Order: sequence, then C-alpha cells, then structure tokens
Amino acid sequence: MDRLVFVSTGLFPCTPDAAGRVTSDLLRALDEADRQRATLVMVDAAVDRVSFEAAFPNVALVEVDTRIDQDRFTDSRQHPPESAYSNTSAHWRSACVFRALSALSENQSIQYLEFQDAGGLAFCTLQESRLQGFLPDATIVVRLCGSHTALMHAEALPLSIEDLNLSDLERKCLRDCDFVIAPSPAVSEATREMFGFSPEEWEPRVVCHAPPVLSGDVSGVGQAVSPASDQAIVFSADLRRSERPDLFVRGVAGFMRQCPSYTGSMKLAGHCPDERYIVQIERLVPPMFSERASFIPELAPHAREALLGNATVVFPGVSPACEMAAIEASLLGARVILNETNPAFGEGTRWRDGVNCLKFDGTVDGLVGALERNFEDEAQLVPVQYAQEPWPWHVATRQRPLWRALQERPLVSVVVPHHNLGSYLTATLDNLAAQSYQNIEIVVVDDASTDAQSLRVIDELAFKEDARLKIARLTANVGLAAARNIGVRLATGRYVLTLDADDLIHPRFLEVGVAALENSTEFDIVVTPAGYFLDGEAEPTPGEAANFCDYAMFSGEAVVAGLLENRFSTATALFRKSALDDFPYVESLNCYEDWSLFMRMCDAGRRFLVTTDVFFFYRRRLNSMVHASRDLARKRIEYGDLLRTSAPQAIAQKSRHLLIGIGAAVAGNQAGAEPEVIEEPPDNTEATAEELIQGLFGPGGQYDEQVVFASLKASRWLERRVPWMIRGSMLAARWTWRAYRFVRGRQ
Repeated sequence: MDRLVFVSTGLFPCTPDAAGRVTSDLLRALDEADRQRATLVMVDAAVDRVSFEAAFPNVALVEVDTRIDQDRFTDSRQHPPESAYSNTSAHWRSACVFRALSALSENQSIQYLEFQDAGGLAFCTLQESRLQGFLPDATIVVRLCGSHTALMHAEALPLSIEDLNLSDLERKCLRDCDFVIAPSPAVSEATREMFGFSPEEWEPRVVCHAPPVLSGDVSGVGQAVSPASDQAIVFSADLRRSERPDLFVRGVAGFMRQCPSYTGSMKLAGHCPDERYIVQIERLVPPMFSERASFIPELAPHAREALLGNATVVFPGVSPACEMAAIEASLLGARVILNETNPAFGEGTRWRDGVNCLKFDGTVDGLVGALERNFEDEAQLVPVQYAQEPWPWHVATRQRPLWRALQERPLVSVVVPHHNLGSYLTATLDNLAAQSYQNIEIVVVDDASTDAQSLRVIDELAFKEDARLKIARLTANVGLAAARNIGVRLATGRYVLTLDADDLIHPRFLEVGVAALENSTEFDIVVTPAGYFLDGEAEPTPGEAANFCDYAMFSGEAVVAGLLENRFSTATALFRKSALDDFPYVESLNCYEDWSLFMRMCDAGRRFLVTTDVFFFYRRRLNSMVHASRDLARKRIEYGDLLRTSAPQAIAQKSRHLLIGIGAAVAGNQAGAEPEVIEEPPDNTEATAEELIQGLFGPGGQYDEQVVFASLKASRWLERRVPWMIRGSMLAARWTWRAYRFVRGRQ
C-alpha cells in the first residue's frame, strides 16, 4: 500500500501552535481509505500513543527524537554528528528526519510526502532525492504554514547567524520540492516575493489547498453571532509581535473610551511563546480598563471554541499564517474583524468586507472604527465560504523525470593545483585512481614549485605514461585562484572537480555527483560536508563508523547567511564545466577565492545540491594557508576584498557593501587600539568568517541589527541627498590606505 506521510513538529492539543492545528485537522479530515495508509512523522514532540490512536484511528505514528544519533553509520553512511552542525541545528534535524524516512521506506512505498515550511525539515530528504534517487516514486511537497523566515520578515527578532542559516534552508526546501501547497493565491504570491523567486519558477509548482478547519461542530452555523453591548472582544492568534496584540489592546481600549455604552471585555486567548512579551502587552492596558482585560494563554479546546463562537474576534496581524485561526473563528460563528493589509485578507481572497467579516486599514484608528461599525451598525455576517479543494495527492502528480542510473559516463576533469606539496600529491592522485567512477582526466597545475621533493614528483609525473594525466608547469607563481583557472581552461570534461593537492575524496563522490547532475539538469554544483583529519594520521577509511576530528557543514544556496560566512562549499565541489567557464575565480583575491566564486554563482541563480554523507576529507596541516596566522586587521582587509569583488548585486550597488566594513571598524574601536591576533579556529578559513564577524547580531557583537539598520538608512539617505559625500569618502579611503602602506613600508 502506497503511504501518505506527513512530517510535523506539532500536533494539537499536544502542541498549541498553528502548525499543530494544521496537522491535527489534516489527519482528522482524511477519509477511511486515506487514514489506513497515512503515517505521521512527529519530530521532537511528545505524543501520548493511546490518545493519538483514539483521535486518529488507523494512522501510523513515527516519533523522531533528534537528540539521538539515529544510525548515522548505517549502510556505510558517514553522516556528521550533531556537534558538527554549528549555527545550523535545523540542518541536523533535517538529517535525522531523512534517516527516519529512509528506515520507513525500507518496508513500505511512499506515494506522497508532505513537510511544513517552518524549520527546513525537508532539506536533506530533498537533496538525497536528487542526489541518489531517494524515494523515487514519491511526490515531495512543502506546505505553507508560517515559516521562520516569514516571522523574521513580519516582526523584529534578536537575529543570529542560526536564524539566517535557517532562512536559507527554508528557501531551498521551497525551491527544490516538487510542489508548494499554499492556502490561497495571495499567500503564495506573498511567499514568492519574500524569497525572491521568479514567477516562472514558482507558479507552475503551486497547488492551492487550504487545510481543513474542524474545530467544534460547525455544520449548523448559518450566520455569525449578533453583536451585543456585553460581547467579548477576543484576540485568538498566537501572541507574537507579528500578530499585533499591541494594536489589538490599543484599538479595543480606544473603542471602550469612544463607546461607554459597551460593557464587554477584551480577552487575549492565544498561545504565547514568550512570557516576557505578555508583560509588555499588559502594560498597554489603561488602568481604567484593567478589570475588563484578561490574558488566557491556555484554554481547553471546548472552552476555547465556546469563547470564540460567541465573540467578536479580531486579527490585527500581518502574518498570513493566522488565516487558519480566522477561518476557525468564522466557522464557529464569531464576528471576525481583519487587517486588510495582511496578504491573506486582502483583495481577491475569500474574505469580503461586510459579508463574512469587517476589515480595517491596519491602524489603531482604523480598528476603533471597525469596532464601532461592528457594534453600532449590527451588520449580519455569515461564516466564510470554505470549499475544500481536492487533496493534493490527487492533483499534484510529480512532473520531474524518474531517477535513472547512468547510461553514459561523461568525462570528469579533476583540477589539482599544486605548489610545494610534493609529499602529499602522490597520495591525492592515488585517491583519485581509486574512484568508482573511472572516466576521468587529472589536470595537475604546478604553480612554480620550488622545493626539491615537489620538483622531483612533478618530473616523475611528467614522464609517466598515463593518458588520463595532464601536467601544466607554470614558470611563474600565479597564485591559487589563477592556477585553478588555468586548470579549468585545460579541462575537456563535461564536469570539473576542484581538489587541492593535499586533500582526498570519498571513492564514490564522482559517481554520486555525476549521476545527480545528469538526472537534474537544472543544478550546476554538487557540494559535500568536509571531514577533517590530522596530518600524519592514517587516511580516512570510507564507511568507518567513527567521527572525524572536525567538520564543515554547508547549505549550498546560502542566499542570506552566505554574505556573512561561507555556507556554500569548501574548495572541493563537482561543477558543470559551463558554470566554471561563466564564473572564473577572482585572481586578485589572496583569500576567500572559493567563497567569492560560490557567492557570485548563487547570486546569479545557479543551483546547488548538498550531500548528507561526508564525501570530502580535508587534511589539516599546521603550515597550510588555512592555518597561517593573520591578525584582525588583515582579516578585515581580506573580507572587505571579498565583498568588494563578489558581493551580491543588491549589496554591491553603490556604497552598500562598505557598510559591513563600517561595522567591523566599530568593533575594532571597541576592542581597543592594539590589533587583536585571533588563533585560527579548527574550521577551514574558506568555511567561515566567524572570527571576523563573531556575534554579528548578538549583544556585544561586532555590530548588531540596530547598527546595520541605521547604516542602511544612512547609506540610502546619503546616496539620494549628497552623492558627492560617498564619492569623496571612497576617494579619501583609497588615499588613506595608500598612505598607510607607505608608512608601514618605511618602518
């Protein structure tokens, strides 16, 4: 029997959040045949099995606890441990879900697999479906329920690097899934604009299906309750800043002042994830109305339904996720007042002012006016018309081709830049010879090596009779970026792998990468987590059930976090050669040339696939470029050079990329006059700039969100009003830098 699988982090009433309500109502609405083949995968949420079986008979339950390693080494896997996912805990959780689904699929075929958009839980599953044909018969969809990215756009939060990485994962899940399930066209369009997808890429994959709302017995409700002077005015959404409980309190208090004949009360009956925020909202209640205001964060389901069904319920927020709560209130018979600036309630939606709701313009005065209209005009309202669309698994049939094994084996060119690494080069070449994918050519670019051992090894390779081996000996040292560019120009393969002369790859990496790119022509790059091993230790054994001494993790299309730390890839990745032809390495960079390349590719819309397995083994050497000592001033220069040459167009336009330098300078002044020498972290320098921007958005960090916001506002104002100041500042900076170099040269 083909299974319908739903992955969720919530289930009402076990969890009171909106996602839990959507999951509960979806399962309750299934007919008997679909319930017989449905499975709920619950992630990090405790569910009482007896209660679950009573509420959802015949639905299978799989619980995933991400605190457990979950068979990371089964079937020769080498998945990183939880500790490896620094600043990306959501990535770890998605890996745990993938392993749970892998175990589930061993015993049953999955026809339809649905994730919610919050948390990026679909990430690893979607990558593995493209990389290795995981779940070849399944349609994999993501339902819009209210992502963390949407929350970050809707309200001010104390952002961290982890928030930005989570946004990248959520975006990539929406981009890579087969279909996006949206509750309405308006919410779909708002989501598309928020993530920056083109209509051509987004719209063909959208299926509109609002989840059923089944709270209470609503079958007999023909019209909304009539208004009354003692009727409660209720706020029933989650008590978050984006849902605007502050606007609710101010508006209702204003209405109470305006209409002394109203004797009812205001009630805030939503779940509150931050108890400190309740205190802030309580302070907004005027003392004269304190006895008529109550906060009821936890209500039993029947008590909540009874409250809503006899009240005027206001939804002042701007988050589309609250629409399900508004539908619930309307179907229960509430008089519903909506913020028309919310995409879920605007023109073209199911909500019609004066028919099934009353709308206001999103201001306090507008809400006061809507409440006056509600109680004085006594307009008769009817419940919202809520026609249930066909279930997505009946209309969303997978359109991408089924996974196929490689029929042909196109040539792969492995570009190996080399400079004075003769003691490691032979082991790297032997590692390439052991690849399961054999149709390769190896292009070794010797960047004018000088030590005797390296010269001897290059001489031996030059006289070696191997048709797969090309040796390019440069007479002048051109640097790593230029050496890679030369190797790419000499390459004749359809695909190119870049591999430094002292590193190793898993024997199956080329086979996996080529199969993925051959099956998914819309992708250009395959990247892999890196496992670090110490120089002098035995080389890694593929499939060994052991941890590496350190890891570097990546999300591929790091649209947001990628500006602040390299979450794209290491130096090693498999590319379509056409992608490297279009995006050569920037040869003027002395550092971060890989980060630069990936940032430019991502900004241009090139797509990445990310393995869950570790397929790259990085040799940590004490005297490598990565671990060379660099003071903070030099790191700022290198990072600034990266932004100068490679920042996305929206940042690089005019002076905006300089703002990050301003923040770094502020941090330097706070740290003291003497430059701080920071010891290199265990990560690859290419993998993170955290030593440069540590604590970027946190308290005491190099610069916080207020500095960024103020700097952006200042930049835009200067560009409009005094463009000559921007040009003058840049000219002064250049001359200051030249003077600094002159003085340093005289010392």
